[in-house]
Amino acid sequence: MKRAKVTVIGAGPAGCVAALTLHKLGHEVVVYEKGRFPRYRVGESFLPGTLSILNRLGLQEKIDAAGFVEKPSATFLWGQDQAPWTFSFATPKTAPWVFGHAIQVKREEFDALLLGEVRERGIPVFEDAAVTDVDLSDPDRVTLKVLSGVVESDYVIDAGGSGSPLARRLKVRRYDEFYKNFAVWSYFRCKQPFEGDLKGTTFSITFEHGWVWMIPLKGDVYSVGLVVDRSAAAEVKKLGPERFYRETLAKAVRATAILGDAEMIDEVRIVHDWSYDSERFSGDRYFLCGDAACFTDPLFSQGVHLATQSAVSAASAIDRITRHEDERDEVHAWYNRSYRETYEQYHEFLASFYTFASFTEPESEFWLKRRISESDDARLNRLKWFDRLIQDDPENPTASVADFRDRASTMIAIGRHQRKELSDEFSEKELNVARVRWISDLTKQLNRITRLKWTGDEVLLKPYYKVEPLSFRLERKQVLANEDGLDMIKFPVEEEQREIFQLVTKETVGYKSLIKQLNDSGKQEVSSQIVIRLMEAGLLSGYDKADNRVIIQDRLRFDGVGVEYEV
Repeated sequence: MKRAKVTVIGAGPAGCVAALTLHKLGHEVVVYEKGRFPRYRVGESFLPGTLSILNRLGLQEKIDAAGFVEKPSATFLWGQDQAPWTFSFATPKTAPWVFGHAIQVKREEFDALLLGEVRERGIPVFEDAAVTDVDLSDPDRVTLKVLSGVVESDYVIDAGGSGSPLARRLKVRRYDEFYKNFAVWSYFRCKQPFEGDLKGTTFSITFEHGWVWMIPLKGDVYSVGLVVDRSAAAEVKKLGPERFYRETLAKAVRATAILGDAEMIDEVRIVHDWSYDSERFSGDRYFLCGDAACFTDPLFSQGVHLATQSAVSAASAIDRITRHEDERDEVHAWYNRSYRETYEQYHEFLASFYTFASFTEPESEFWLKRRISESDDARLNRLKWFDRLIQDDPENPTASVADFRDRASTMIAIGRHQRKELSDEFSEKELNVARVRWISDLTKQLNRITRLKWTGDEVLLKPYYKVEPLSFRLERKQVLANEDGLDMIKFPVEEEQREIFQLVTKETVGYKSLIKQLNDSGKQEVSSQIVIRLMEAGLLSGYDKADNRVIIQDRLRFDGVGVEYEV
C-alpha cells in the first residue's frame, strides 16, 4: 500500500483526530502545535456524534476513565414566556458506536487526553512549534516553515483554529453578516440543580439582549456565557469586561435563577471573531479542518463535532487520493461539498431558532437583526439553504420565508415540557407522546400519496463517496440523481433501487407501493427516509387521490445526533 506523508497543523480535536485517523489508515503523520498543552479553550459541550468518532478510534476506555459529565440532552428556555423544551439525545443503539448521550468537558483536560493518545500511538508531536508559512507552489509536495526550519510533506491538514496560517495565506475566509455576535463568559461554582433526566443537560436561555449558555462541568463548575450583538463592543470597552458581564448577565433573570448565589471563580473572557466560512475547504495538497475552515454560532454545541467530522473526512480523502490519484479532483469535490452542506445545515438550523425567538422576545437590536422575514436578505445571499427557501413554488407553501420559523416551532413542540418551569419532575419519557404524534402525522401525510412524480425524465445513478464507519476508508458509492443535476446524497443505492424509481416515471406508483418495493430490495431500515430525502431534494413529489400535492414540511437537519452520523 502507498503511504502518504502528512503534516497536521494544530493539536486540538481536529488535528488530533486527523492524525489518529491517518495513522489508522496506515499513513505517516507529524503534528505541529504552536502552543503547549494543557492550554485553555472554550467549547466544553459536545454532541453524541463526536463520541461515536472517538469510540471507533479506540479512545472509549480513556474517555470513560476521565469521568467527564454525561450530557443527555440540551434544554432551552427559548423565547420569552415559552415553556422549557428539551432536545433529547436518546436514540436506539443500533451499533456499538451509536450514542444516546454526549459529554461536557474541560477542554484543557480533554484536549490533553487526545494529544496523549496521539503520542502513545507513536505519532511525532512538536509543541511550541508555530507554522509561519505554507508553500503550495510545488505540485508534488507541500513546504511548511516552522521555527526549527523547513518541513516537506505530501499533504497538509490545517487544523490550526481561527488563526489558521493556511486560510490566511489563501485569503479564503468569509465572515458571516447574519451572525454578527460575540461571546463573553466566565465560570461559576454551582452544584447541578437537577438530579433527574435534566442532570447534565446544557441550558440555552434567551433574554432581551441575546442568550446565555450554561454548561455543567466536573467539580460543580458551570461555564456561563453571554452571546450578544457585536455592537455591544463599545459598552464593553466603556464598562470593562467584568462589569459588562455581570450587569448584562443580571438582565437574564431565568439564567440567574438557576445560578442563585453561585460564586464566579474565574476571569471574564471574550471572543470577537464569530461566524465565518471559507470559499473552499480543500484543493491540491491541502485540507482545512475545524475552526480553520469555518465556525458558526455555538447554540447547539456543534463546534467540536464539525471539527472531528471534518478531520476524519480530510484523512479519508488523503487516503483515497493516495490509493487512487486519478480521483483527486472528484475527492476534493466531495470534501468541499460534504463539508459545506454540513456547515450550512447547522447555519439553517440556528437561523430558524433565532427567527422563532425574535418573535417572542422584546424587539431589541439583537433579535431584530436575527429575524429572517424577507426573501431578499442580502446577509444570506451566498447560502444554498436560503436560495432553496426563497424559490418560488406556489404548490409548496412550506418552502417560504413566512414558514421558516415554523420549522423551529415544530421541533420545539416535540420537546416541550409539560410544566412552565424547570423541574426535577421532568422525564425524558414524557416527550414520547409528542414524538409519536409527530411521526403519526407524518406517516398519515405520506400514506395519502397515491401518485408519485419524479422530477425529470431519467432516474440516474451518480458516483459519490461515503466514509466507511469502521475502516474510515473513503469508498465509491452510487446515489440517485436526474439528468438536470439534482441528486440525493444521504443514502447510497444500487441498480435495483434505481429501477424501482424509474417505474415512477412510467407508471402510477403510490407511497405504500413504493415503500414495499424498497423494503423488498433490502432497504427496510431507511426506505421512508429515502423517499423523504428525495422529496426534500426536489427529485420527488407526491399527490393524493384528488391529485392535490401532498406537502411534507422540510425538516431541520442536525448532524451528530440520532443514528445517522455522516462519518
